[in-house]
Amino acid sequence: MSIADQFPLLDQIPTGILAINRKGEIVLWNHMLEQWSGSKRETMIGANLFACFPDLDMADYRKPIEQVLSGGDSVIFSPQQHHHVIPCPLPDGSLRTQLVTISWLSLQQIALFSIQDLSEQHRLIEKYRFVTRELEEELRHSQELEREKSQLAAAVEQAGEAIIITDTAGHIQYANRAFLKQTGWGDDEVNTIAIYDTLFSTPETSFTDELQPLLASGATWQGRQQMMRKDGSSFTVSNSIAPIFDDTQTLTHHIIIQEDISLQVTIEEKFRHAQKQEALITLVGGIAHDFNNLLAGLVGQAYLAAREVRGMPKTAARMEKIQGITQEAAEIVKQLLTFARQGEMVSNEFPLGSFIKEFAKLAGHNVPESIQLTSDFEPGQFAFRGDPNQLQQALLNIVQNSVEALHDRSDGRIEIGLFPLRPDLDARHIKKHPVLRHGNFAHVCILDNGSGIAQSIMDRIFDPFFSTKQLGSGLGLAMVMGCIRHHQGIIDVESSASSGTGIHLFLPIIKTKNRPIASGSASEEHEGMTILLVDDDKRVLEPTMELLEAMGHRVSLAHDGIEAYETFAQHPDSWDIVITDMVMPKMNGLESSQKMRLLRPDIPLIYATGYDQSLVIGNTKKMGNSILISKPFNPDELDQLIMKIVKRKE
Repeated sequence: MSIADQFPLLDQIPTGILAINRKGEIVLWNHMLEQWSGSKRETMIGANLFACFPDLDMADYRKPIEQVLSGGDSVIFSPQQHHHVIPCPLPDGSLRTQLVTISWLSLQQIALFSIQDLSEQHRLIEKYRFVTRELEEELRHSQELEREKSQLAAAVEQAGEAIIITDTAGHIQYANRAFLKQTGWGDDEVNTIAIYDTLFSTPETSFTDELQPLLASGATWQGRQQMMRKDGSSFTVSNSIAPIFDDTQTLTHHIIIQEDISLQVTIEEKFRHAQKQEALITLVGGIAHDFNNLLAGLVGQAYLAAREVRGMPKTAARMEKIQGITQEAAEIVKQLLTFARQGEMVSNEFPLGSFIKEFAKLAGHNVPESIQLTSDFEPGQFAFRGDPNQLQQALLNIVQNSVEALHDRSDGRIEIGLFPLRPDLDARHIKKHPVLRHGNFAHVCILDNGSGIAQSIMDRIFDPFFSTKQLGSGLGLAMVMGCIRHHQGIIDVESSASSGTGIHLFLPIIKTKNRPIASGSASEEHEGMTILLVDDDKRVLEPTMELLEAMGHRVSLAHDGIEAYETFAQHPDSWDIVITDMVMPKMNGLESSQKMRLLRPDIPLIYATGYDQSLVIGNTKKMGNSILISKPFNPDELDQLIMKIVKRKE
């Protein structure tokens, strides 16, 4: 897939975008850049940037670009210090004024050039500078100029961007309506404050150390800053500041054109967060596979060792503890997979009303007597489809967080509630999550009056491995987010130091269907099966063979898909079942089993994977008479699965 195909929205934005690879070859040239430069994408893609634009081969340009190509920090070519990076003519023949930001995208291995056209801003600043001089002259001389001043004032007053005029010390002389709307200051208050008092200093641009001396010299400045509203809250603005000189070229004022870009910054943050989440998902998948293989081998060895030490009570007890710890480790991997994709999620239809009531009873065992636990359930069953075990674990994680938030309170309270989505009472949630306007949802809430969550970390509480606890794993709320997301639900958090925290879950309700109840049967004694066991990891293969043999089965081994097929092909009718790993070198388990089915279409198959089941389940379902299980597997459950799938064939 080309870079342009990966980022189709780049053709829709009013910014020139191009990208080059490490060789300097152009790999992206968006629609806006085509319009500005007159150069077609088909001509530019594949061409060398420095060959197309020789000025960029000069050290002042090439050195910073190569710094970015080597994975360094982003660089900015400003119109104050550089000329036109990519010459783009205006209708009058002059070249567009550009602000160019070059950043390295490590995932795509490209340097991305974002070219902002500042021609209109510079034109406006020059226009306002000229008009301001004219206005000063009007006040002294002409009634005609007074009329022009009034017209200009009306235009400035009604402009969508905030426009501010200050004296050289930064005291506001004029601010239009947009500024008042952005900041909350009144028209009668604005002249009592200095613009620098309403702006926070940031590491990138400190007003004290950099901006004020720069402006005092008569230079212009453009960039982002944090502006403080009257109520103390802040928002991000893009500012263009230019000097105003009188007829003697004495600096008298500054004009500031200010745009509220809070929404743009939020979108950028969400994009960066999404990239981080995708990177973590990839990392988690790899870790889970390797760890599950190790656990599978450990489970098998522990199971076999436990059988051999039955006459040694202390050793047998220790082996049982080892098996328990191994299962706890497997649960941690499941939590990682729950965050990353969907893991092994069972999809059953069950009444959410009864489930939450039973959960409240269970939660009571985990809440200390010093904390009051109450519940409020609206009548109704709220039919729901999902994994009850996974949902129960997510809710327990939330309750546990509430308990910890109440550890130093003598009047601690936790409330568990279940209601249908109520448009009036849940209006604030619906406004934040418009998807709630469509479909039917149940509202599950867990409220506490604890210490609350600091606003500074609110955006990070669902990040995996982020924890404020000294011994916390940082997986509890990440697992909650993964669980709710995989159930097509919405999660919303409200918290303050004065009122505590409320976790609100909105889960989709389904229409109920009448289904016959299947009757179960007791387990039966069975004869051993002839099994072909396939895995490329000896740490899994050998203990699994031993435990299967200990159960009375006959086992032959294969170390990859090719060996497995060749072994199977020698006597296709002699095998009762094939148990194969999914991911192996040379030939994977799916390909190998497909070839076996050509020789014997009815051979039962059990696929084992250390990865997230959702990544492979679609392919295995096509095979029929097969089961997909996750490593590490419980030995007794594996034996039952073997008999189940063999009986299914019969």
